[in-house]
Amino acid sequence: MGAAQCLPAATEPPPLQSLQLRLAQALGAAVGVACRDVDGDPDLLWPSERTSIQKAVATRQREYAAGRGAAREAMRQIGCAPACIPSAPDRSPVWPAGLAGSIAHGGGVCVAVVGRRHHVHAVGIDVEKDLPMEPALWPSLCTADELACVEQLPPHERGRQVTWLFCAKEAFYKWQYPQTGRMLDFRDVRVAFSDDATHFDVQAASAHNPVPRCSRLGGLITTHGLALAWMVGPPAPAS
Repeated sequence: MGAAQCLPAATEPPPLQSLQLRLAQALGAAVGVACRDVDGDPDLLWPSERTSIQKAVATRQREYAAGRGAAREAMRQIGCAPACIPSAPDRSPVWPAGLAGSIAHGGGVCVAVVGRRHHVHAVGIDVEKDLPMEPALWPSLCTADELACVEQLPPHERGRQVTWLFCAKEAFYKWQYPQTGRMLDFRDVRVAFSDDATHFDVQAASAHNPVPRCSRLGGLITTHGLALAWMVGPPAPAS
C-alpha cells in the first residue's frame, strides 16, 4: 500500500494547534496526539534515527525529523519520557517497549499518535489532502463493491469518497502491520463508512486473504482541507 496519488501539491499548512485539538478530542485521553509542519530539524534527531536517513534527500530528512519530534511530543502527553524511535529494515518506526504509535505525513503536516500498548493495543493513522482522487486511480484503490458504492454517489462527491477510502486503508495498514507483518494491497480489504462518514469498518475482501477483523475501530475527520483517518484498539474477537 502507499501508492502515490495524483493530488494537488500542498499549499500552506493548516493551523496546527486547532488541528491537534480536533484530533485529540476525537481520539480521547488514552493517546497522545501531536501535529507539526513537515519542516523538521534533522539535527534534533537521535543518532540511530539520523543513521536511518543519512542517505535521504533533504526534504525527506526534514519530514522524518518532524515526525519523530511529533512522536516524542505525543509520548510526553501520556507521561512517557522522550526516547529514540529508530527505523526497522522495512522503514517502519520501532516504538519503545510498551508503546504503540503511528506517524503520518500529508498535506503539509505530520501527525503522530502514541498510546500505551496495554491501553490501546495498536494504532494506525493517515492524513491526506481532502481533494478528489483522480478517476484513473480508482480501480487500483477500490474493490468492486467499493466502486459500486462510489458510483451511486453524486458525481461531485465520488472523487473525495475515494480519497477517504484511500486514507482509511492506509490507517488500517499501519494498524495491522505491526501485528501481522503482512504487506497488503488496497484491494485486499473493503472499507464501509458509517452514514455520517465519521467511522468505518474494515473487512477482508476475500476469504482467501484474511486480515484482522475490526469493527468501529476506525474514525475519520475532515477539517482544514485535510482528511485524517485512524484506527485505535484491538482486533474484534473471532466469531
